[in-house]
Amino acid sequence: MDADWSVELGHDDPSLEFPWSSPDGTPGFVDLPQHLEALLEIPEAAQYPELARFLLELNSKCSPWLTAKCDVWIEDELGEAENIYDANLKMCSYIDLVRRNESERFSFEQHEKLVKSASTTLSNIGPHPIACELIVRRCWYHTGSSADAEHVPGFYITLYLFGYGNDDAQARTRWAGGLTRVSGVLITLAS
Repeated sequence: MDADWSVELGHDDPSLEFPWSSPDGTPGFVDLPQHLEALLEIPEAAQYPELARFLLELNSKCSPWLTAKCDVWIEDELGEAENIYDANLKMCSYIDLVRRNESERFSFEQHEKLVKSASTTLSNIGPHPIACELIVRRCWYHTGSSADAEHVPGFYITLYLFGYGNDDAQARTRWAGGLTRVSGVLITLAS
């Protein structure tokens, strides 16, 4: 598996508000540890059982994580650097991860150490047509329940995962294998 990490904390880099709500009225943050029955309200989890399993594992009581957002898509335009996978397309996803323990949400050093360790561990799994990137980003945490609650800056991790293949089924199978590998590493390293 190819794995890499980075940090994106610039003014124009993506950030997250947690918990988040959707301005267009579609479902926002789903608190899966409190409402497991809401899993299938997440469209991507309803469509992809592999992602549903990943979300259940990362939000389980023994996990140090909460998942905040996710998306899944197929891309058939690959970059030149992706020629090493000898594939026609890739199954792609991103999942935003927040530390369950509130006190651990504000340490840049812990987040950076975790993405470095996870990247190294995943890279040592062996050659597979799977790639992932772990990115430390800024998160604005709500400190109260009212609409005017203060937003405190902290950190979260975005996981990008790609499974490469010559058709949708092959790419999906490889992507699903990547989800399984990544979930074990993230739970073990962060515990």
